[in-house]
This record gives sequence, structure tokens and C-alpha cells, in this order.
Amino acid sequence: MPVNSVILRIVSPSALFIVAPCLAVISVLAIVRLYTTSKYHRILSSPPSAAAGSTKGSPPPPIPYTIPFLGHAIAFLAPKPGEFWANLFRSHPRATGACTLLLGGNTTYILFSPSAVEALFKARGPARDGFNLQISELGLGVDHKEGLRYFGVGEGPDLTGITPIQQQEKVWQNYLLEKKSVNELTANFTRVLRDQLAGESNSEKGDTKENVYGLYAWLQDRMFKASTTAFMGSRLLEMYPNMRQDFFEFDHHMLTLFFRIPKLISPTAYNVRERVLSGLINWQQQMQEECKNNPVHPDGDVDWESTYGSRANRARQHYYASRGVNVRTRAGMDLGFLFGLNSNAIPAAGWMLLHILNPEGDQTLLSRVMEELERAERDNRSLDIPTLIALPLLQSVFHEVLRLYVDVLVTRELREDLTLPLDEGKRRVLLEKNAVVMAPSWLGHRDETLWTNPPCDQFYAERFLKTDPETGQQLFTTSGTNGKFFPFGGGKTICPGRVFAKQEVLASVASVLLSFEIEPLGFVDEHGKSKTKFPGLGKSYSGSGIMIMDGDMRVKIKDRKGPRA
Repeated sequence: MPVNSVILRIVSPSALFIVAPCLAVISVLAIVRLYTTSKYHRILSSPPSAAAGSTKGSPPPPIPYTIPFLGHAIAFLAPKPGEFWANLFRSHPRATGACTLLLGGNTTYILFSPSAVEALFKARGPARDGFNLQISELGLGVDHKEGLRYFGVGEGPDLTGITPIQQQEKVWQNYLLEKKSVNELTANFTRVLRDQLAGESNSEKGDTKENVYGLYAWLQDRMFKASTTAFMGSRLLEMYPNMRQDFFEFDHHMLTLFFRIPKLISPTAYNVRERVLSGLINWQQQMQEECKNNPVHPDGDVDWESTYGSRANRARQHYYASRGVNVRTRAGMDLGFLFGLNSNAIPAAGWMLLHILNPEGDQTLLSRVMEELERAERDNRSLDIPTLIALPLLQSVFHEVLRLYVDVLVTRELREDLTLPLDEGKRRVLLEKNAVVMAPSWLGHRDETLWTNPPCDQFYAERFLKTDPETGQQLFTTSGTNGKFFPFGGGKTICPGRVFAKQEVLASVASVLLSFEIEPLGFVDEHGKSKTKFPGLGKSYSGSGIMIMDGDMRVKIKDRKGPRA
């Protein structure tokens, strides 16, 4: 009997109907894997001299993948910080300085050579306009046409010769980067925060209160109220008292939305965004009615008012009106602004406090930090911000937290071919137009060849200090870190809020430590159960900004200097 007949007698037609497509899919996946692996090894083994002798360079090696179109997307979206990169470098040599990934059909170049990253930041051609539009649509729920109107995509200059993008940059420059405006904003933030701390630390009849908290949870509540009030005005939280809880739930799901995880799989992400947007829309409508859609001008004598808060926010509201965007778009962009304001500064301050107070860490760190902080506290117990932000040890701790816990993907779109140097110009890499290029901070901040003594995965408070050979004093410095350390991104699209963010974080840490004596009681996991180890990294996607912690430190807090007047 022929073999085919035997197979047909053994395997039923219905089974073949199921098995045949499966075999076809497996065959396609196997072929894709074999082809991409062969291509990778062929390019990787090409003589380095060929690339070095070319003024144009060669494209980065394409990492093998199995699934067509999706490529590396599924592995890239693993919610475990650093896992994708650790797996990548088990087989791909770091010495290449760059590689190519396929992410959902998009050719994406990954840079991890400091020379290439530094050159990317200096390049004028790459842009992120489309990326900003994607964030507003996918993450913030802004309609596509409204997003185009807000950003002014494709528009030329107005009658004054300024494009919409330049108008936005002017807002950032005048109200978030200019020294006087930032100091004014920091003063308002610090005032609100210190009022909160003073209110809860005052004790009746001179008795000192002691309270037990999860330190980060306690800090998150107070910093969110202070920063949101200082920036957006007091009316927002009065109208939307549950905003903090909703916001941080949205914050947890933001990248789920951006990476287009379907609503069927993650309905919570979409529901919480709508809840936050609804609260912001209600606030916007009420405030527009009260001020007749004409907020107090940001350049007047009023530095802060309850309706729209800071000069920076009032300037943004005037920009909304000039662009003619609807109330949902205003709410979406306000949500994006709040995301940038709170999603990174609050965790950064939390990590700083946990490390300074860590009972298992350097036992001299707290006393040395307090010695510095007391130099920045005035007689009336307010903070001297210029002195505070110049304290060397405090700055080093802040930057070490950024190095260890920031996970950003600095992203650019390539409108034309771009050639970048590798190995300080010894080789060159060609990035072809119509692709995306990313510089992941994780790869620079945690490169064991760049950050040594102690190793890059350890917190070291003095990592950014050096000793002045003439005076013997400790000086803060980030020299020699170009292309290796970029917590705020780089180039023309570097984070516009970076100056205030630093002042906000340092002022928060200083206010807490100068207001209270804090006694560590132990660590807890994300469910509040006791554990013995210092909190590690919580689940988060690549590009999440400051990574969240997977637990907290239980502490006892009491007023540091007794009752206040």
C-alpha cells in the first residue's frame, strides 16, 4: 500500500485541516528566523576595515527575529526593566555600538555608543514631531486632527514670523527655563509643600506626634498636591479631589495605551484615562466660564492665582486659545503636562529619600546630607534655593538616582540619511531615512564598562563628586559623561522642565528631612508585606522615565524641631 494512503488512513481529513496551517505557520517562522540569522551573521562578520574606510559607514547589524512585521516588539514590551537589553547582549557584542530592531514593522536603530549618542544629540536633521503626535493621540486620547492643529504640523510662521512649534518653545523658554520664572515657580511649590508639612507636624499642647507611614506613599500624596497646586492652581484639586489616585493609575498604564495594547486586553488603561480626562474637562469648562476664556496674562504682576495657577500654565492656556483646540484636546494636553510634572520628579525624590535613610546603606550619608541642608535653611526655616541646588553631595545623590533609575528612550525620526561616529570616530554607522533611531538611557547609564568602582548596578552617593586638588573640597561634576548620561534626553528636544524638576526634587527632599526626624522600621513589598531587602525595580516598560519601586520603606515620622508657631 502506498505511503500516502497509509498516512491518510492514520490521519483524518479534519486533523489534516488543522495540522496543515500550523505546519505552514511554523515553516514560515522557521524560514524568517533562518534568513534573519544568516543576514545578521553575514553583516556582523564583514571586515571592520570596510566600514572604517568608508566616509558613509554601514547600517547597524539587524538583530534576528522570528515573527514577520512584529519582529522584536513582543520581547521589547516585556514589563521587566532591563530584561530585553540583558537578553540582547548575551549574543550581540556591545562593541558594535549600534544595532537594528524591527518593532511593529518599523525599522528602529538602537544606539549604545557614547560617541554616536552624543553626535545624535548635536544633529539638526532628526526630529520628533511625529512622535509627539503619537503620544498625544495614543497616550492622551487626543483626536488626530486636533493634534495636528495643536502642534501646527506643516504650518508656516504667523504674521509675527513665528511657527506654532516656536510658540511652544517660547513658552518653555520664558516660563520653565528662565531663571527668574523657575525660581518663582519653585518658591510657590515649596510654599505649598511646607504648609502641608507644617500643618501635619504641628502638635497640640506641645506634644510631639509620631506617625508610621510607607515613606514613598506618604511623599507621593504630598508632592502631587504641592506640584499640581503650584502649576495648575488650587481649583483643580478642589473640583477633582480623587485626581491623585486616578492619575497614578493612569501613569501605570500610560505606555500600555501608547503601545496600542487592545482595550479588550487592558480595559482598565482606557477606563482610567477617560476618568482623568472627564475630571480635567469639567475643570477646564468651569475655569473657562469663570475667566471668560481669557486667563490672567502670564506676563503681568500676578505670579500665581487659584484658577490656572502659574505663569507657565496660564501661558499654555493662552496657546490653546490661539490654536482654537477643543476642550477635550485641552484636557488631554493638560494630562500630558501633569504626566511630565509628576511621573518623574516624585519617584526621583522617593528614591533619594529611601537611599539617604536606608538602614542597610552608608550610615554616614544622612548626617552628611543634613550638614549640607542646614546651610540652605534660612532663619525663618524657608529654603535658600540657589544654595540648595549647589550643594555638592545632594547633587551627586540626585544624579546617581537619575543614573540608576531613569529609563528613557530618546527617540528621533530620520527624514534623511544620517551618518554617526562610533568609537570616537574610528568607525561610522549609517542610519537610513524613514526609520526611527533610539538612544536608550538604560544602555548608557548601566554600562559596566563606563561606570565602575563600584559597579554600575549599585547606588553610590559620591559617584558624581571629585576632590579639588588645591582645596581638598568635594566638588560636584558630570564631566566625561557625554553620551553616557542623559536622564533628560538631549539636543534641541531636551526636556524643557529639567531645571524646575531638579529644584522641585531637591526642595522636596530638603523640606522633608529638615521638617522631620524619620526612623526607618523596615521594608515592605508592593502589597504591604514585610521583606528584608531594599526595594527593587517594579514592573514597567522600557521608556517609562523614572522607574517605580516594587515596595516601600516603613518609617516613623515626628516633628524634627518641635511645635511651630
